[in-house]
Amino acid sequence: MYKKMLILGATALLVAGCDTQIGAGWFQNKNAESQTEGAVTKQEEKIVPEVKVIGEYGIGAGIIIKQQDDQLFILTNGALVASKPTALVQFGQDKLKAANVHVMSTAHNLALLQVTYKANVQVPKIYEGELNQLAVYVNGLPYTIQKYQDRVAAYYIDVQEAMPLGSPVMEAENGAIVGLYFNRQQQGESQPYILPTKEIQSFIDKWIEEGMKASVRLSQSKNLYPYIEQGDKEAVQQAIEQYGENVFAYNTDEIKLFLDTFHKHLKGAVAIQDAIVMKPIVGTEDLLDTLESMVAYYASKQAKIHFSNTDIQAIRVEGQHLIVRAKTEYVLTNAAGQEALAHSITLYEIEKNEQGEYKLLRLTNEE
Repeated sequence: MYKKMLILGATALLVAGCDTQIGAGWFQNKNAESQTEGAVTKQEEKIVPEVKVIGEYGIGAGIIIKQQDDQLFILTNGALVASKPTALVQFGQDKLKAANVHVMSTAHNLALLQVTYKANVQVPKIYEGELNQLAVYVNGLPYTIQKYQDRVAAYYIDVQEAMPLGSPVMEAENGAIVGLYFNRQQQGESQPYILPTKEIQSFIDKWIEEGMKASVRLSQSKNLYPYIEQGDKEAVQQAIEQYGENVFAYNTDEIKLFLDTFHKHLKGAVAIQDAIVMKPIVGTEDLLDTLESMVAYYASKQAKIHFSNTDIQAIRVEGQHLIVRAKTEYVLTNAAGQEALAHSITLYEIEKNEQGEYKLLRLTNEE
């Protein structure tokens, strides 16, 4: 009974003093859209493994490297999608889906995207033979792979016109995937380069299984910022309008790290029984008062709190603010050392200032 009272008391304080106008209602439209989309995609379709990839600053290409039920994993150029952990993937002429950047590799200038899409795709085999003088197709055109004479295992194709970053290089004879095409900086010059898929084959299954923490992915992405190329902005905007939502309006990894920071500050405030440590990340006095009441409640019960995981479920832009719906798991420990596992579903209203700093303005507990 004491455990239940402790949890219910904390939940009540989360609601007290917060703006209750932000409810779950505005998520219903998105849920309805998802249900409609699900009905449309029940009939499985066949798609080719080569896809168009839209990043924030340009349009490139990628290739489906693995399929697990309705989860597709796509290899593409890292710099193309480095600015945000989200991209748009186009299947065929008009089917656009939002994809998560599952893994970002600075070392390979490579990104592994994950997208939910129910379809039947013939995933290509990985070519493991010699690359030099190999006949291939890239972006629908025939080429012969050449080797840089002054570098070990560095390959390219002689491209006269601009080629979409991340374009799959396919063996002409059997259609096996040889690698990805992109440009790399070498002694201040941009040069065509092929990343052989066989060199990363041992990493792919591990990347798919383990994914990457938001903090690591964000760090890897920032290392590629200098290599982001400005592409066709008008085409990117058209894709955003066609999709119906600007998936580049926020950075999910940054938001996830901010919520983790908020929970670390809250845990610290409970430990020292003083909410003042939360002031740097809280943007309103009303919210700080609410958090002070929460900390005082925990102090009165000699309770401790430990946050274990936060899962962002939805993000919405309202003016200059972000409304984030997230589920957080945590453990409460009372004075007797008894532990109670609990979770909360909370709406966070967040502001990002011109200096790139995040502030929490309001929170509302849904559950």
